[in-house]
Amino acid sequence: MKKLFLFAFVLTIFSCSKDPVLHTLFTSSNPINGGSVSPSKAEFENGESAEITAVASSEYVFQNWSGASGSETSTSVIMDMDKLVTANFIKKKYTLNIETIGQGTVSEKLIKSGSVSNYNSGSIIEVEAIPSENWKFSEWQGDISGQKNPYIINLTSDKSIKAVFKKNDTGGDDTGNGTMPNGPIDFESGGYGANWTWTVFENSDNPPTLEIVSNPNSSGINTSSKVAKFTALSSGAAYAGCESQHGSDIGSFKFDSNNSIVKIMVYKTVISDVGLKFVESDGEAQPEVKVSNTKTNEWEELTFDLSGSIGKGKTGIIDQIVIFPDFKDRSSDNIIYFDNISFGSN
Repeated sequence: MKKLFLFAFVLTIFSCSKDPVLHTLFTSSNPINGGSVSPSKAEFENGESAEITAVASSEYVFQNWSGASGSETSTSVIMDMDKLVTANFIKKKYTLNIETIGQGTVSEKLIKSGSVSNYNSGSIIEVEAIPSENWKFSEWQGDISGQKNPYIINLTSDKSIKAVFKKNDTGGDDTGNGTMPNGPIDFESGGYGANWTWTVFENSDNPPTLEIVSNPNSSGINTSSKVAKFTALSSGAAYAGCESQHGSDIGSFKFDSNNSIVKIMVYKTVISDVGLKFVESDGEAQPEVKVSNTKTNEWEELTFDLSGSIGKGKTGIIDQIVIFPDFKDRSSDNIIYFDNISFGSN
């Protein structure tokens, strides 16, 4: 009798118990191809914590959740009802950095997706090099190459490109009737200066040669890749310097109101004069002009006014540039970098 009573009691307990309450978790991705979410669908008991993880596709990044809190790729929700949780993804953003060598501009035209400042991954951009008057487009450098113009870029990463422009041959001739010298002198491959014949003088038997080196500090006003390096020796003269070859390097030209303002960027460790002098084809030298730098250990642009040379000299036909990077007496060797010598007007 006791056994029968115990069996009835247990049966009563089980008959009174309820099945656990289950809730369904549904997950989704926005957009669908932006990534995946796990679990995609699952059931949980009432009050249970559901762990959810989002994984972005290769060209997307995770942004946030809808239906759950947090901006991390993993989150959780308390299952007290059926729930839909969506992982939101956005396309990666890439930048297109554009520089020019020489005189000209580059236009950007968005063909597909994105915005002009920050492009969505996969954006299609057409870039076109537009030379200034008396200049011509030469080539692309950087993350694209060749001479195709316009050029179509599929932007799937950050890219940096350079458009190289060269002065038309009408810029200078043997008579000096051209309006501009070969420039700017930027020491870049495909530009002017890097392949010129530079001669060092009055620098203690004239060592070392002018070097073309990587920019020691591209974070300031000068972002060029290559620059000129001159080592002024302590045993050298105050007026130690370097000069281009007559004729073919800088070309033949006459100073006028359009080209007599000369600018040069310098990077120096000391304060001293920088001198510029221009020489005529017959060897007659124009007076040098000196300007001192005011900053050290950073790039600075110096401006030289050569308007006093307009109409001066025997012929006025200039075909050589002379640079005195550290015009001073010195007790130790000084290293001077210079770059981007340009010719223009006020």
